[in-house]
Amino acid sequence: MAQRIDSLEINNIAIIDDEPDVRSGWEEPVADLALKPVPQNGPLGELPFCIENILKNADAALCDYHLKVKAYSVFNGAILVAKLYERHFPAVLCTNWNSASVDEMRPFRRQIASLVDPKTLTIDPSILLHGLESCVMEFNGNFRTVRRPWRTLIRIEDMPEQDGAVPFVYVAVPAWGSEIVRLPKTVFPADIFPKLKPDFRLYAKVNLGAIGNEELFFEDWE
Repeated sequence: MAQRIDSLEINNIAIIDDEPDVRSGWEEPVADLALKPVPQNGPLGELPFCIENILKNADAALCDYHLKVKAYSVFNGAILVAKLYERHFPAVLCTNWNSASVDEMRPFRRQIASLVDPKTLTIDPSILLHGLESCVMEFNGNFRTVRRPWRTLIRIEDMPEQDGAVPFVYVAVPAWGSEIVRLPKTVFPADIFPKLKPDFRLYAKVNLGAIGNEELFFEDWE
């Protein structure tokens, strides 16, 4: 039985995780939605090959973040989900995250419409369907409150050096809240980063409805 989201019919879900037991465990919540799990047993190969393979064999994807264990993949789940999103292929990133993984995911966060916790997925499989719905909504230009981008002021707070380089920039987003947000250098365009310094102000599009720091994305810097 297929699930229809707007004009998209979903039958097969690619399951992407480096651990066979996890892939097997995720088959159950997928089947609970009357969908067919399509485990990607790996190795996944180079990113372009992996993407084309998923597009040919599935209608959507459920993907873990940590994929580089045991030679399963040469890339992580964040970039895979982001690249699938760019092809208007719905994909949900399912992982436990900490500050380090949030930093690594941040450059791709705009293209990760749904980030879910594995335990939550096991308890409530419908969260997968809701995540796929979020993707399709965004493909059509419709954003949930927590994901809608707004042009807003960004203030540079600090740029501490580490070994002669600046890997992270600390910024304030006054329209979002008082919490200082750490952004990896890779979030900024190459032509803008050299201009940055403490108290420098610029603009970007940010999802100001985000509830937590890990949900924030930044794009269209100016």
